[in-house]
Amino acid sequence: MKRTTRLLQVTALLGLTALLVACNGNSSSSMGTMNLAVSDTPVDGAQMVVVAFTGVDLMSSSAGLQTFQFASERSINLLTLQGTASAQLLSGVNVPAGSYQWLRLDIDPANSYIVTSDGARFPLEIPSGSQSGLKLVSGFTVDQGSTTDFLVDFNLRQSLTESNAGGTTSYLLNPALRLINLETSGSVSGTAASTLLIGGESINNTSCDPAVYVYPQGTTVFNGFDVSIAGGTAPLTSATLTLDASTGLYDYMVGYLAPGNYVLAVTCAGNDTSGATSLAVALPQNAMVTANADTTVNFVP
Repeated sequence: MKRTTRLLQVTALLGLTALLVACNGNSSSSMGTMNLAVSDTPVDGAQMVVVAFTGVDLMSSSAGLQTFQFASERSINLLTLQGTASAQLLSGVNVPAGSYQWLRLDIDPANSYIVTSDGARFPLEIPSGSQSGLKLVSGFTVDQGSTTDFLVDFNLRQSLTESNAGGTTSYLLNPALRLINLETSGSVSGTAASTLLIGGESINNTSCDPAVYVYPQGTTVFNGFDVSIAGGTAPLTSATLTLDASTGLYDYMVGYLAPGNYVLAVTCAGNDTSGATSLAVALPQNAMVTANADTTVNFVP
């Protein structure tokens, strides 16, 4: 089940007490300060996707492994972290300044779970989760004598799969993660008209789960997260369109985008299903994202 719809946009700032286990003898003159948060793109058919975090590990090119263990396990419902909402994992921790090779989120699979739209609760299986956690092998830098803010974006649209092996239902979380420097990220927001047609289907049909998909610059053939056709381009991320009863318009916000040029298009995310041979989109538009700013893109027929 890798279809998504934005369920709720809330602001969640969860301060997690972290304990530095190893500092490798670095002096304060060679240190920097780091904040780390998590955010999410959600999934259809779920009320909750809860991941239990137990710590964070960082591998420094020069100082070696830096390990932080939380004083108590923290369970975070990723579906509450939409748009520009996030939950803090590390806040104001001191780490050796310099280059880092990877970041790992330590988790407890036994206390991680999903609640589906009908209220049923199932285990959330995370391959090697209890041994190696969720690892991002992408380099990053912490500056000396200053604070660096990072965010890990969970894309559940690409990550969550239903399994019925052996007649038992479970859900597999193979996260598609992005590490984002908040100092150099921006957002796109706007509205879509309630009269919009998407491949002949009205945006307000109950069968349409309207969403805005974000693609790389120059995209002309649009794949979905589960729809792949020859010559098509997969979306980078997405946001749900939510009806505002007071205005009659559908609102959306896509957070944490790197500066650059993108193509945005409206689709019925519920039609983005495995085995489909095409994905209808409406009103593709170019958007230029700049750091620490919000770009407005409206979809009007």
